Formats: sequence, C-alpha cells, structure tokens
Amino acid sequence: MNLMKHPNMHMNFNGEQMNRFHLEVCTDDGAWNHFLDKEKEHTMVTMAHNPSLGDVLAMTFDYSYNKYWIMDQDGPVGVFPVVQIGRKWVSMPHFSYGGPLLSKKLANPPLLQELLANTSFEIRSFTKHTKYVYDRKLSCVLRIFPSEEEQLLSLKSKLRQKIRKTDKLGLEVRHGHQELLDDFYGLYAKKMLDFGSPPIGKIFYKNLLDHYQNGEALITVLYDGKKLIAAGFSLSYLNFNEICWSATDHNYDRYNIHAFICWQILKKSIERGYDYFSFGRSTVNSNNHKFKKQWNPMELPIYYNYSEPIGKSIKELNFLT
Repeated sequence: MNLMKHPNMHMNFNGEQMNRFHLEVCTDDGAWNHFLDKEKEHTMVTMAHNPSLGDVLAMTFDYSYNKYWIMDQDGPVGVFPVVQIGRKWVSMPHFSYGGPLLSKKLANPPLLQELLANTSFEIRSFTKHTKYVYDRKLSCVLRIFPSEEEQLLSLKSKLRQKIRKTDKLGLEVRHGHQELLDDFYGLYAKKMLDFGSPPIGKIFYKNLLDHYQNGEALITVLYDGKKLIAAGFSLSYLNFNEICWSATDHNYDRYNIHAFICWQILKKSIERGYDYFSFGRSTVNSNNHKFKKQWNPMELPIYYNYSEPIGKSIKELNFLT
C-alpha cells in the first residue's frame, strides 16, 4: 500500500486523543477498492467512491482531486474522496454522494469538522456530519432480486402493468458505450435546454466512457423504428449501479417511456449481478420523487454538510450540482 502523508492534516480529538486521526493520500486504487469491497456489506458504497471518478472530474473540469485514507494508529480506517475547487473542498461535485466512509470496526469515528479543521467544505453523504446541513434531497435505491420476474413482482401492480404494456410496443433496446454517445447526448442536451438549464459538456460523458474504471459507464437507448425516444447513462461500482442521467422524447410520455428505460437499465443490473440500483437524487415530495416511489425503493436521506451556515438560499452555496 503506497501512501503519502497529507501535510498539516493531523488533528486533535477531545484533548486527550492527540493525533488519533489524520488523512493520507492514497495512491493505490487496488487497496482502496479492496477496503470498500470488504465494507460494502454493511454500508452503501456508491459510484461517488470509485477512485477513478475524481480523475475523470479533474481531467474534464480542471479540478484538483485527491483520494484520502482516514488513518489512525493502526492504519486505514476509512476513505474520503475530495475535489478541491479554489479553497473549497467538495465531495463529490456533479454527484449526490461522496463523504467519508468508515470501517464498521471503528468505535469512535472522527468528526468531520475536526478532520477538516480550518477548511471550507461541502460534503454530500448519507450521514449528517455537521450542524450546517441541507436535507431536502434523498436517494431512492432498490435492492436487486436474482431474477427479472422476482424484481417485477416487487413493484407496485400499476407500475408492473405499465411496463408490460410498453413492452408490447416492440421498441428496440440497445446498451452500449462510445457508439451511442451522440444519441444519448443529443436527447439529454435537448431536455436540459427545454428545462432552461445548460447541459454538462459532451466531453464529460466522453471522458466517463473512455476513462471510468473499476465499474461500467453504460448508455442505454430506446428506438421506435429509427426514431430515438429515450436514453440513459448509468455508472456502476462494486455492487451498486445508478442511472445518473436520462432523457425521453416528451411525445412518448403517454407510453410510460421513462419507466420503461429505467426498467431496461434495472434488468441490465440484474444481469450484471449488482445488489443495489439507484434512481439518483430527488427533492423530497417532488414529482420526480413520486415517480420513484412507485418502485418501492429504500428512501435514503442525502445530507449536504457545510463548514459554515448555509444562509437563506441553498442555491448560493450548492454551486455544483
């Protein structure tokens, strides 16, 4: 395990526990993956903790990225991927998760504000780490069953009927990589512009397809004849898969195309042997949240942990979605 100590990161904990925890840069992706593979049975490990994801973000957006071990006197007890943007630490920008993941054996974990003393940060996590928290987002995650039929039976009956009805349309389903990028990005960019939001640049998705490791970056598309009507982009890591971006042709909304492409990506997750399938984040009680509740998911709160008070508008601080 090749480690470099990060300067000025030894911390005091409760006075008597001097230097109990500190951060060290990890340069061994294999050791990082091995650590999380052992921990995934008792904690949710997402694609935001894939050690290659930060490398893709760095090459695309020119961020500074480090993978940190959380260390005590006996060695690594946790991992912490961090992107630094100016003087602010973010974990992880453009994604919903990324905060520190700690070993189940750790009885007295470090506090985030002590670990990152004198640092401005925005840390996204399933755990509330600070008193300055935004908590109006959640992630809907399904446990994956061994077979398609078992998975289908786990859904609400109305949703099952919609999926089966759409299946009878005979739509073409394709799963692929670089060869489907133009189709995915064209539909995704149009959707974002229709919503009045600028899309992330195409180079980001190209870099994911070319450089994402330790998991799969997969594009799924639906065609009605030669017409592209839906597209999704998913990322996996260890036993977790998430549909991170999707778009549909609104002219096909009456055919429940959004649910159908989610089902196709979920079926691929079953085939790949993953344990969890995530629909990504939603605002609590939004229409997007209501759509996802049809699937009978676990609803995991997402906490945006800040180093300082967040003020009146979360939009002012939550600067990277």
